[in-house]
Amino acid sequence: MMLQTLHEAYVCMNADGVVTDLNPAAEATLGWSRSEALGRVLADTIIPQAHRGAHERGLEQFLATGDGPLLRRRTELTALHRDGHQFPVEITISATRDSDAYSFHAFFHDISERRCAEQYVATQQAVTATLIEAETVDAAIPRVLEAIGAGMGWDVGVHWMPGADGRLRFGAIWSSRDDMVDFERGCRELTFAHGEGLAGRVWRDGEPLLIADIAADRGFAHREMAVGAGLRAALGLPLPARDGVRGIVAFFARSPRHHEPQLVTMMTTLSAQIARIIVILDEREDALERLERFAMTGELTGLGNRRAWNEGLRRELARAQRRRESVCVAILDVDEFKAFNDQHGHQAGDRVLQHIAAAWRTRLRSSDLIARYGGEEFAVAFCPKPIDAALAVLERLRDAMPVGVTCSAGLASWDLAEDAEQLVGRADSAMYEAKRAGRNRTIIAQ
Repeated sequence: MMLQTLHEAYVCMNADGVVTDLNPAAEATLGWSRSEALGRVLADTIIPQAHRGAHERGLEQFLATGDGPLLRRRTELTALHRDGHQFPVEITISATRDSDAYSFHAFFHDISERRCAEQYVATQQAVTATLIEAETVDAAIPRVLEAIGAGMGWDVGVHWMPGADGRLRFGAIWSSRDDMVDFERGCRELTFAHGEGLAGRVWRDGEPLLIADIAADRGFAHREMAVGAGLRAALGLPLPARDGVRGIVAFFARSPRHHEPQLVTMMTTLSAQIARIIVILDEREDALERLERFAMTGELTGLGNRRAWNEGLRRELARAQRRRESVCVAILDVDEFKAFNDQHGHQAGDRVLQHIAAAWRTRLRSSDLIARYGGEEFAVAFCPKPIDAALAVLERLRDAMPVGVTCSAGLASWDLAEDAEQLVGRADSAMYEAKRAGRNRTIIAQ
C-alpha cells in the first residue's frame, strides 16, 4: 500500500532485466500501465537506446561482483517515455536478494521542470551578458541565437525581420552542427508573407508557436527542406515592439518536442527580454550616429567640418584609385571677410556663410563632397569629374555668392599618385595665387 500511494515513481526489475512491478506514480511518469509493463525488458521499455549498453554492462558487473556504479546513490539519468520523448530523472537504485535471486528497486521522479529552470537561468544570464557586450543589433543577434539555442537544447536558430516589401526576410542564423549547410543556404533565400509558414504565422498572431513534429504539420512551409536536414521540431517566437512585431526568432531541433508549456513560457520571456534590449541597442546606435554627425558637422553651416573632409577625401581617393577615375579638389575663400565682419558685424558674417553653404549645396551633386574647411574657407571635391567640367561647376558656385561678396578659388586635379594632403596643398596654393592676382577668380593649379 505504501508503494501504491507513494508520490515517488517505483519500478522493480529482476536479475533477467524484466519488469516485475511498478506503482501508479511510475505509470503516470512513464506512460506505461502496470499490466502493459509487467514482463517487458526494462532496458527496452524505459531506457533510451544510447544508454542501454551501459545499463547491461552495469547489470553484468553487479551479478559478477555484487556491486554496481549506480547502486545506493542519488543519480540523474535520462528516461524514455512510452510516446518516445526523453526526459531527465533523479533516481536511487537498490538491490535485494531473496533466496538465490536478486531484485532491483528504482525510486525516481521527473526533474524536467527543475532542469528546464536551471537551463533558463543560465541561458538568461548568457543572453543578458551577450546583449550588454554587443555594440550593435547586427552583432548581437547571432550571439543571442547561439546563447538561447545552446542553453535550451536546440540545434538551429534563425532570425527573420520585416523587409520594405512587406515580407519577412532572413536576418541571421546559428547552428550547433556542421551538417546544416544546405538548410542554412535555403534559409538565406527564403521570404515569408504575413501568415505564411511558421515565421509568418508568428508575425501575424504575435504569439509563440510550437510545432512538435514538422513532418506531421502540413502548414509548415518548406517542410521538405527542414525534414531533409533532419529537423523535427520548431518553435517560433515574436520579438515584440510598441507598434507590433519587430522580428521573429525560430529554433529547430533534430528530435520531436512534445507539448512543453513551461519551455514555451520561458522561451517567450527570453524573446521579450531580447526585444527590450534590442530597443536599447537601437537607441544607443541612433545616439552614437547623432553624436558622430555632430562631431563631423559644423553647427553654423550644416556642412561637414575639417574632420569630415579629411575622412571623406581619403575615401574618395581610394575609390577613384580602384576605378582609375579623376578627382578634382577646390579650395574657396571668401574675399575680404574680416573687413566685412568689421563693417557689418559677426552676425551678418554668419548669415553670409549660411547663405553660401545653402546655395552651394543645391549646385553640387550628391556624389560631390563639400565642407567648411575653416573660418571663411570651404573645400569641394568633384568625384569623378575632369578638370574642365569641375571648373565650370566652380564658376557656378562663385556666381551664387551673395550680392557684394566674392570669393577666390584654387582648383587642382589629382594625379593618381599624390596623397590627400599634397592634393589639397596644391589647391590651397592656387587659391592664394588667385588672391594675389586680384581676388574674385579661379586659378587652376599646375
